[in-house]
Amino acid sequence: MNRKPPDALPSVSETLRTTPLFAAFPDADMEAVAHFCHVRSFRPEEILFREGEACSAVYCLVSGLVKLYVSGPDDHEKVVEFVDPGRTFAEAAMFSGQGYPVTAMALDDSQVIAIDAFSLMRYLRQHADLAWQMLAVMSRRLHYLVNQIRSVSLHNSEQRLAAYLLENYDPEERDRPVARIPARRSELASMLGLTTETLCRAVAKFRRQGSIHTLDHDIVVQDPEALRELVNRPRR
Repeated sequence: MNRKPPDALPSVSETLRTTPLFAAFPDADMEAVAHFCHVRSFRPEEILFREGEACSAVYCLVSGLVKLYVSGPDDHEKVVEFVDPGRTFAEAAMFSGQGYPVTAMALDDSQVIAIDAFSLMRYLRQHADLAWQMLAVMSRRLHYLVNQIRSVSLHNSEQRLAAYLLENYDPEERDRPVARIPARRSELASMLGLTTETLCRAVAKFRRQGSIHTLDHDIVVQDPEALRELVNRPRR
């Protein structure tokens, strides 16, 4: 792991401002938060933090790909979600005071902004309005995760994949990839509650039908209406 000072980026504060968590922070507060930050680089399969560890930092992914997962019996992993660039993670651990609920691992060469959790929490205690803004963002994130659980419970394999793609689809950026298939497809399959073979069949079927196209490891939605129709179809 490499560590760089905050000025290694053109502007740490502006990078953080592009995230939902810090989007509404005034300039002065954003500059103050930037003083709590440093930049870290991680290699593939390097651990950022482990489940159960005390929360020492909140993270913003600048580049690369990070997976969040929990461990079960016999070291079985269950992927909770993938973090793409421009996303923050580990905020809930800072507020809960109970340590990180998941393990974070870099899947590609990844660069993050690490925000010192103790310093950020102390600042938020002095600026309650900012804390409420952050909690509102985290609440929306919780709803997203609940919807993921509902999708796994109520949808078949193709519906789960379609719902995941639509959750990340932005009609104003139609050509933007909505998902990235990790080098090990079992990672994405685990998050969706599928076997690797089932995931590959669903991706291939969507591609044949013209609902998506793939470029390297990226998935781009071509026919969102077809995917919505599939998601809303009663499960057989």
